[in-house]
Amino acid sequence: MSRIVVIGAHGRTGLLLVEQLVKAGDGVVAVIRNPRHMADLVKRGAETVLLDLEASTGPEFAAQFKGADAIVFAAGSAAGESSAIDSAGVRKTLRAAAKAGVRRYVAISSIGASTGMKLTGDWATDEMKDYYKHKRLAGKAIMASGLDWTLVEPGELTEGKPTGKVTLSVAAIPEKPVSRADVAGVVAAALKSPASIGKALQLTAGKTPIADAFKALGK
Repeated sequence: MSRIVVIGAHGRTGLLLVEQLVKAGDGVVAVIRNPRHMADLVKRGAETVLLDLEASTGPEFAAQFKGADAIVFAAGSAAGESSAIDSAGVRKTLRAAAKAGVRRYVAISSIGASTGMKLTGDWATDEMKDYYKHKRLAGKAIMASGLDWTLVEPGELTEGKPTGKVTLSVAAIPEKPVSRADVAGVVAAALKSPASIGKALQLTAGKTPIADAFKALGK
C-alpha cells in the first residue's frame, strides 16, 4: 500500500482519483482548502487535511507530506481566480516535497503545455493564454525540480464514464476530449509506472487500454 497525497482532492478530477486510489488499497491524504468539503473525502475513505495553496506556508505543506510515497497535484484555479495559483502552487509544493523527502511528484496539466501547442480558435482567448502561460511555467519548474516527476497533459475534460482506453504519447498529438475518469485512471497508473518518470504525457480519448499504453512507454 502506498501513501499518496492528492492536492486539489475535491476537484472533479481529484475526487475521481481519490476514489480510484482508495479502491486500489492505497492510503490517500486529501488536501483541500474548504472545510465544508471534508465529509465528501472522509466518506470516500481518505484522510483529509486543510491547506490553502495561497495562504498556507511551504513548511505546513512539508509537514503533511512527510511519510508519503508520492504527491499528486490535481489543483487548479477556480472560475474568476488568476491562473497564477497553478504555477505558484506547484512551486510551493515542489519545494515542500523536496524538504519532506518525497521524490515522486505527478501533476495534471493541459494538452500541449509542454509541446508548445499553439492556441487557436476557441482556445485563443486571453483567459486561455494566461492559463497556458502558468501551466507552462509550472511544467518547467517540475522538470527542473530534480524529483521523479510525471506530467499528465489531457485534452478537453468531459464528465463521461471511464472507458479505460486512451491515447497516450510523449510526442504532440491532436487535441481531443477525454473523460475526467480516464484522466484519473491514467494518473493512478502513472504512480505505479517507473517508465513514466521524467515524461510529459499527452492524453486524449483513444483505443489503447491504459495498462498497455504505459507498457508502451517502457519500450
